[in-house]
Amino acid sequence: MTLSAKRLGERCGLTAEEMNILLKEEGFLSGEPGNYYPTEKGKLFVVEKGDDNGYGGYAFRGWSWFEWDERILEELDTSVENKRYIREKTSEERRRRRAEKAAESEAYWKKVNSRKEQPAEDISNELKDSTTGKLVISALALVGYGIYKVITHITKNDD
Repeated sequence: MTLSAKRLGERCGLTAEEMNILLKEEGFLSGEPGNYYPTEKGKLFVVEKGDDNGYGGYAFRGWSWFEWDERILEELDTSVENKRYIREKTSEERRRRRAEKAAESEAYWKKVNSRKEQPAEDISNELKDSTTGKLVISALALVGYGIYKVITHITKNDD
């Protein structure tokens, strides 16, 4: 029988996040939350499963997860002390990720606010030089050409 990290965790009193940290600490997983992959040691116990939303093309969304052979529980240290350590490590990881996110957000807003203080002339020069500016200008040119074609078509049909 195979079990997700959530189900494995339920069996030993851990959350899915804590179980993934335990699997990583014990050498069965590598990577970061949302981007884990099994190590050579982990490949002996894991199967990757997936699903999708049933749509095709642009609307397609797919996801995958790992399911572990329940025998892996015999390989893991689920002692009270180790579970305490895993909970502390998980908490530290959450704090670290929150701090990174806050720093990224602060840097973003600092950049946005500094742009508000720039003269409009400086911003238009930045747009001219940037890829986004070139895309905006191209889109406006395309829209203008489309309007021109529509007007010429309408005026030809009126004659």
